[in-house]
Amino acid sequence: MVVDTNIIFSGILSPEGTISDLLLNSTEAFDFYAPSLVLEELKKHHTKLLQLSGLSDDDLAFLKRILFRKIDLIDIETFSITTWEKAIELTGDIDEYDAPFVALSMALDAPLWTGDKKLINGLQAKGIDWLFTTEEIKNLRNEI
Repeated sequence: MVVDTNIIFSGILSPEGTISDLLLNSTEAFDFYAPSLVLEELKKHHTKLLQLSGLSDDDLAFLKRILFRKIDLIDIETFSITTWEKAIELTGDIDEYDAPFVALSMALDAPLWTGDKKLINGLQAKGIDWLFTTEEIKNLRNEI
């Protein structure tokens, strides 16, 4: 299961919430993956995450380490050109910044877990059916 940046952000911002619980306590049900560029995104938004979470710098760093023990990071440079082209084609008119997550899902033949309604609606309109919302992930874990 590929997780996008908004899922990781939500896990950090609500350490006692559903998303954090799913990320931390679903290893028997799911393997989680993300493009390694999420580390750059977290670094870019570090100050905002501190402000929104109310966590100290040390606590935020600790929480990130805990979450990333559960998420395997994949270097986007390992994706084929064909996979990239298809991902860019799919996301170009939605949000091109989502292309790495779509590309990773295609490369791994794995579903994408996202809370991004614009991405979900845009990809579903193109016939993509390998997207999951948090509620769907929660239901899947409970069935396993």
